[in-house]
Amino acid sequence: MIIFIVIAQISAQCNHPIFCQGSLLHTVQTQKIFNDGKTFVDMTMKEKQTNILDVWKTIDVKNKTSVVQFISDYFNETGNDLESVIPNDYKEKPDYINNIKIKELQDWSLEINKIWLELCKQFKKGIEDSSSMIYVPNPFFIPGGRFREFYYWDTMWVIDGLIISKMFDSAIKMQENFVFIINKFGYIPNGARIYYQGRTQPPVLAQITYNIYQALIKDGQEERAKQLINKSFQAVEKEFQYFYEHRSIRACLIFKNVYCDVMLYHYDSDIYYPRPESYNEDINIGHANTQMYHEITSGAESGWDFSTRWFEDQSSLESIQTSQVLAVDLNTFMVINIKRLSTFSKILGLQAKQTFYETLGKNTEEILLEKFYNKESYQWNDYNYKQKNFNKNFYASNYFPLILQQQSDSKLIDKLKQMIQEYPGGIPTSNINTGQQWDLPNSWPPLNQIIIQGLINNDQIELALQLSQNVINNSYCCFQNSIIQYGKGYMFEKYDATNIGTSGGGGEYEVQTGFGWTNGVVIWILNTFGQQLILPTCPQQI
Repeated sequence: MIIFIVIAQISAQCNHPIFCQGSLLHTVQTQKIFNDGKTFVDMTMKEKQTNILDVWKTIDVKNKTSVVQFISDYFNETGNDLESVIPNDYKEKPDYINNIKIKELQDWSLEINKIWLELCKQFKKGIEDSSSMIYVPNPFFIPGGRFREFYYWDTMWVIDGLIISKMFDSAIKMQENFVFIINKFGYIPNGARIYYQGRTQPPVLAQITYNIYQALIKDGQEERAKQLINKSFQAVEKEFQYFYEHRSIRACLIFKNVYCDVMLYHYDSDIYYPRPESYNEDINIGHANTQMYHEITSGAESGWDFSTRWFEDQSSLESIQTSQVLAVDLNTFMVINIKRLSTFSKILGLQAKQTFYETLGKNTEEILLEKFYNKESYQWNDYNYKQKNFNKNFYASNYFPLILQQQSDSKLIDKLKQMIQEYPGGIPTSNINTGQQWDLPNSWPPLNQIIIQGLINNDQIELALQLSQNVINNSYCCFQNSIIQYGKGYMFEKYDATNIGTSGGGGEYEVQTGFGWTNGVVIWILNTFGQQLILPTCPQQI
């Protein structure tokens, strides 16, 4: 039997009287002082919060002019808590660029590489008590745009780009930030803001650690690689324990003839109040229904905020029921995490733990691959454990388990091939167009990268190249279009799967540029298929 590390305390939610709850937050957000609700909660305070709250009591909250003046008097503009920093391991021309055959793609990659300088930030000293930022000791890379802090699962693809660029110091420092946060909270919040407490994101620390470890080994830094595992193991295990205890249901309560020590996982935030950064949107939908707020924040925890994946009626956010869904992607991530823990245990000579995690990983993987697989539609499906039914609609996450397999159903591969041919701009998030950003027509680079890796793992190299080319076509042409339109090339967080050279849209905010995880995915593709990729023919150039 393996005894887990005891997590003494879990910081379940944020009680900050300005940035998370209270009259001031309610007034600013419901009066729509800012077009984007995230603006206010990302500001910094000019004075101590007790002084600000004392003055706030004297303000006529019904007078919008007075409220606006109060904010101007007592809060700084957003971005005041961060400062830019040049990474000490930044390279103007990373080695991988020499592996790219097409000169124009090399030039584009150099432009993407420069964006690291725009996205690298560190916490400004002396600002801790006046900011909503969660302090971390090391520099980090933000996504860009309105996202002025780092986000949890975004960082995996950012780090992929960094290690391919041999920016090992930068990658390790970001990984160390996550270890620091786990030791503080017992889990990693959605993003580096206090108002994200109580909701995490898809757990990827184990894979981040493994990717850095592998890159260091490949670079000949064996001792540094082992030190990384030694320093990180306890935190990686803590995160696994957190999900095992707080985001899981015993498999034998869901399916017959399965192992009772295996857990299946669902997104299930600890929050039952409106999201501070989307306060007005939530109260307009939730109408003080705490369970509704819980389901919304659970949807945000999934990273897919929002999608018909979580909607009972398959169309409206009002029917959201995220916490009832045993999600294919989350369970795939958890299988990977368990396997990584087994590998780390082996590296550290922890034989009992190695055996434990090896067995648990095998049993959990078996249940995921067999019980969630739809033999009629050739994909894995999310399962609503309360309604006792599968969501048989298409979602990109339905193909995540490909990354675990080496010989998948040929009909599954054929169906995926058909989708790659149908959507020239990358695999769409779903095939349902609702106006939500995690539905049709949006195609998100990280989701495509996981499917590409899954195809590679199944020896479907040609198909992986086709999908990679589609992703490159869209991001490259969109970059070129933005030069024409704005005078500067931009990388976007999401793209339109149906139209080459078109950014995505929908959801609660305008499409954002930067963009951390897109840059990482594109660098990964260019490094993987640099000799096979062709120059995209953009619609405007035909």
